Amino acid sequence: MSMRLLILGLLMECERHPYEIRQTIKHRNWNECFKLRDGSLYYAVDQLRQDGLIEAAEVVSVPGDNRPDKTIYRITDAGKASFQDLLHAEFKQNSYPQHPVFLTMPFIRHGDPAKVEALIVIQLADCEARIERMTAVLQLKEGIIPRGSELMIRGFIQFGETEKQWLTTVLADARSGALFAEHVKPKDIDE
Repeated sequence: MSMRLLILGLLMECERHPYEIRQTIKHRNWNECFKLRDGSLYYAVDQLRQDGLIEAAEVVSVPGDNRPDKTIYRITDAGKASFQDLLHAEFKQNSYPQHPVFLTMPFIRHGDPAKVEALIVIQLADCEARIERMTAVLQLKEGIIPRGSELMIRGFIQFGETEKQWLTTVLADARSGALFAEHVKPKDIDE
């Protein structure tokens, strides 16, 4: 997800400080769905401000020595137009599977079978835990969150279920040794 879209979308709802943006993301469990780093969040806020897409709505003094003032941001008219462009651009993106294990598959036969199996077990457990957390979130928030947010969570769960099935197959192949076998015979190009 575009960090710019995420920030602008949250500022479409109300004025926020970057820390509040971060907390909203965590409160809504979006950190389960997207890789978000605090540094990139603050950098994006700075860039959006420089580009005139957001502006300071209020600056609050923070007591204490060497403490920076707290700047609350709001979206500008240019930011609202940019939000629309970013929103539509996201819909035009093609999805490509990007599971971190995918890149290892062509070379897996050269790996240490015991270590690879142990790592697949960890991937599978992490996947199952994510599905469980997001299912709990959906049960807790269903009916009280916007429909788009509900569909995002449902989509994440469904992708997770597919990932779980795939990892289960990979684990079975690792345990049987099939994952580490050389290709039986290359197919002839003319066939």
